[in-house]
Amino acid sequence: MPNSQRPLLNSHQNQRFAIPGTGGGISPPGNVYGRPAQPSYQQPPPAYTNNGPAAKNGAALRTVPISALNPYQRTWTIKARVSAKSQVKHYNNARGPGKLFNFDLRDAHGGEIRAVCFNTQLDQFYDLIEVDKVYLISRGSLKPANKQFNHLNNDYEVSLDAATTIEVCSDDDSSIPRQQFDFRQISEIANMDKDTMVDLLGVVTSVSPSSPFTRKDGVETQKRVLQLRDMSGCSVEITFWGGFCNAEGQQLQSLCDSGSNPVLALRSVRVGEFKGRNVSTIGSSFLKINPDFPAAESLRQWYITEGKNAACTSLSMGGSGMGRTDDRKTVEQIKAENLGRSEKPDWITVKGAISHISTDNFCYPACTTEVNGTRCNKKVTNNGDGMWQCDKCEQSTPNCEYRYMLQCQIQDYTGTSYATAFHDAGKDIIGLPAQDLYSIKHEDQDDEKFADIIQKVRFELFLFKLKVKEEVFNDEPRVKCYIVNAQKLEDTSKESRFLLGPIDSLLVDDGLGPTPGVSGAAAVNTGFTSNTGTYSTNMSGRSYLLQVSSRQRQCQLGSVLQMQSAWALLQRLPRAGG
Repeated sequence: MPNSQRPLLNSHQNQRFAIPGTGGGISPPGNVYGRPAQPSYQQPPPAYTNNGPAAKNGAALRTVPISALNPYQRTWTIKARVSAKSQVKHYNNARGPGKLFNFDLRDAHGGEIRAVCFNTQLDQFYDLIEVDKVYLISRGSLKPANKQFNHLNNDYEVSLDAATTIEVCSDDDSSIPRQQFDFRQISEIANMDKDTMVDLLGVVTSVSPSSPFTRKDGVETQKRVLQLRDMSGCSVEITFWGGFCNAEGQQLQSLCDSGSNPVLALRSVRVGEFKGRNVSTIGSSFLKINPDFPAAESLRQWYITEGKNAACTSLSMGGSGMGRTDDRKTVEQIKAENLGRSEKPDWITVKGAISHISTDNFCYPACTTEVNGTRCNKKVTNNGDGMWQCDKCEQSTPNCEYRYMLQCQIQDYTGTSYATAFHDAGKDIIGLPAQDLYSIKHEDQDDEKFADIIQKVRFELFLFKLKVKEEVFNDEPRVKCYIVNAQKLEDTSKESRFLLGPIDSLLVDDGLGPTPGVSGAAAVNTGFTSNTGTYSTNMSGRSYLLQVSSRQRQCQLGSVLQMQSAWALLQRLPRAGG
């Protein structure tokens, strides 16, 4: 690679470059069937197509640049490298069920285009197409590209048909660039619009196991979540879908489990705004683990020497960084601190309970149409003929999926506030899918069972992660709270450690010093004195006594609800010397 094209070592951001070829790799097959190249005097096997060979008498094919393709020309041949390949997608339309996949092509002139294969052509070409290999492709129909789902720099895409010829090139043409990236800093994602396509380079700090996920159309897929951070001081949650969870996802998890934090390059991933900011793979995304270009090495060295222990802000509600996820507030503070009144929403965590749930309209029928891995989920209406009409998709489908839209009243010791919980958060609260709860109420008409399910939810403690934002209704601004995550307060040890934070700050204010273990010490040793005796806990072999001699001091230690939680823990501890 020319030096002018290499990114600077001190920053990988906003650089555009290609991954260099790797030496010592396995050469591509000599022909489309993967057999050794035949001598020139033997008749070569037929090309991988329905029609005749791509060239006659061994003569070299005349190829045209991708940029020269147009809908009025049917006979052409391009030589291009596959830069991305999607998974097989299934669909239903007026003509019945079908399937498709697509792959992106790039040639030596910098042109790029997407090729789409349906049904028969999918069966014919899917196993032949591999990312990074070079192909000769002849004939196909050019159609306008749907820019909502096709981000390539081309107004057309090519639909392969019965006349199409695809042949693997026996030599890897070095004039055709490999994968190219246009990396952006993770911190920039905070200001990007939803559905923006972006390239990222970061260090993987954690990977969750792959888990099954049932789509609304009943199709089961896989989901895997990881955390990615870079030198901008921010991290973001990355969600792998489908096939990305297997080979690449398992490799990343194995590396992280072994104590290694791999560098990951991602091309063409989509920005979302669910639970803060997040990024998801799509069918044509491309991943490169531990790439060998200079920017990746620079990032790796930064993480080893300083980045691993540097402060990091998570842009995602589910992130593990020291970001807005840990901003614990009370219900009263939402109003007192004018949360949600700025241009961007506030993301906070509130510990409280649900005191009321509106059961009149707790769910809605949602559109199940899925395009490029993204489900519509907008409300549909029953046409009266068994079909459900979606105004956004402008089409009718025979099925819908009921999704939560819970109107709740959350309460803590400072007051109450109304909040809305959509599908995932609603499922966290109720413990059942919306479809099941709808069936109990409206199909089974089991009012007693329905009431029992709702009653069990009331006044159970949760950690609510809220999105607080101002919205305008009838020209009147109002602050709305949305529950993006609801976690049952079952881990008392974790919550107790959190409660030690305010206690520690009081000790520092009084000059008593921090509680061991809370501010970086190796262990926590806390003891409490009340009017009825001394209670202690020994978490590292010795006791640490804190005198709490009056009701006034108890109030200083924190809120009433926090003290109740701490006191419940203390009541279960053995008395000192007893």
